[in-house]
Amino acid sequence: MSIYSMKSNSKQAETVDPKFVFLGETYEFVETFSGEVIESFNEQILVRNDSGEETKISDYGITFRNSHRIHKYELRQYSGYERCSVNYDALIVNENTGEYKVNLSRKLIVIPAFMTMLLNNVSMASHYKVMPVPKLFYILFTLLCLASFIAFCILLAGYKDGYVFNEHKYEWLTYLLSRSATFICIQWMKRKSSRFDNEIRNIIYKLVKNKTSS
Repeated sequence: MSIYSMKSNSKQAETVDPKFVFLGETYEFVETFSGEVIESFNEQILVRNDSGEETKISDYGITFRNSHRIHKYELRQYSGYERCSVNYDALIVNENTGEYKVNLSRKLIVIPAFMTMLLNNVSMASHYKVMPVPKLFYILFTLLCLASFIAFCILLAGYKDGYVFNEHKYEWLTYLLSRSATFICIQWMKRKSSRFDNEIRNIIYKLVKNKTSS
């Protein structure tokens, strides 16, 4: 991930509200662990937490050296009826270097067709699993992919007995419209995912800046 080269200054660190709202759901980063690195070895670090206790944890792929400070955050997702989902160790920060790791899973959406899979920019999209996506989207996307697949199979079968365009115009219409609609779905998901990623990135930037400049 990105490393922010920020140096400590005499100014008091700004107060950060690690929350944002996206599609009616509230997301909040909550610090769950902080401590000083005593030793690093074999992709693990020995840390003395703020209570003086020593514990061995993963370095999460971040470079830590002795005396560096580590901060761990969980991401809480509040949806309707005050329901809360928690993603543990969602963000790991090295206070001294500003290096961080977003520890959230992503979901990949792909148009299941050989030719379209060759066009990565328009045939697939990914998003954090914690991002809210309407169930109707997955239902609609699945039905569109199924419609285009069936129409394509019918068109292939039509070549066996001699192809006549007029006899298959509805299949062509179904295939072209459903395939175009799947591309629209992918682009819609890309825009939503980009907005969500920006929200996450802005909050992380503020958290990291607050820690490294304190």
